[in-house]
Amino acid sequence: MKHLPHILLPVFIGLLSSCTYHFELDDVGASQKLVLYSYPGSGDTTVVHLSRSLPVSQKGELGRGLKGADIRFSVNGEAVSLAWTDDSIPGVPAQSYYAVKTYEDGDKINITAAAEGMKAVSSATVVPSRFPLTSINFVLKGGEPNQLQFWIHFTDNAQTKDYYALKVERKRQFWNDSKYSVENSSLTLNLDDEPLLNTSSGLDDILMIENEFYRNLYYWDDTKIQGKSYKVRLNTNYEADYEDDFITPDGVEHIKCQVKYRISLYSLSEEFYRYLKSLNDQKNNGLGNSELAPIRSTYTNVINGIGVVGGCRMFQTEWIDNL
Repeated sequence: MKHLPHILLPVFIGLLSSCTYHFELDDVGASQKLVLYSYPGSGDTTVVHLSRSLPVSQKGELGRGLKGADIRFSVNGEAVSLAWTDDSIPGVPAQSYYAVKTYEDGDKINITAAAEGMKAVSSATVVPSRFPLTSINFVLKGGEPNQLQFWIHFTDNAQTKDYYALKVERKRQFWNDSKYSVENSSLTLNLDDEPLLNTSSGLDDILMIENEFYRNLYYWDDTKIQGKSYKVRLNTNYEADYEDDFITPDGVEHIKCQVKYRISLYSLSEEFYRYLKSLNDQKNNGLGNSELAPIRSTYTNVINGIGVVGGCRMFQTEWIDNL
């Protein structure tokens, strides 16, 4: 341990050198831009959300949806009409445009938008193939009865470059005599047994490198597994269901708890993957927040504007009973 300062000193000298970098002040006075978000392919309803940016130099509040804009949405060159909603409806947030449309693998999406006083924007993406799922299993991790392990088995397509993501949710249901309550949450998973997602090394603690995933959405590409069958292994603490009578000062209470899990699996376009990765890089950029490194920018594929148009396919299981 006495040699540790000599190891850390050159590391921090290198980190401090990254604090000096060039940036443009012209962007502070930039004009408003159109902000466009859309994720076609994730269901039979496609949302297109359009708004205005708020430059740093201007005061005011960020606007919500931008009604009355000239938006053109096409699939494989064929125009698709968009509707507008002021209020939220199932699957569509308030003040958004939307289209009811199903997609085929490889459909090419193009969106353009124009509004008075701002540059017109455009973006494009491709709808990916569905997640190539083989099976999903829950098991108790061998040798660790307090660890529940999720197995997601799939086969990657050797002919394409593919991008994937997943999220695991937990639902706790409680009954206290006649009273019922429920608690839903997305899980922060233990990645120790999954080399596709666990990219940490022994230097991570020294270099203050974080390896968390934005909103517990775990993503990867097929670089290491192209064309292979693979089983993703993810861990969480095991919580057993229980039911019992408890004696309290007010009498006997009958309490019951059941745990269920739901898994969402995603196939992503390259644009969606790069956008998600940029969000993750920002989340894990602790050095930037400490002024030891530049703040990373968010990826956008919207020409002349801000935001992302990214193809996405989602498969979601029903709520699955606990072991």
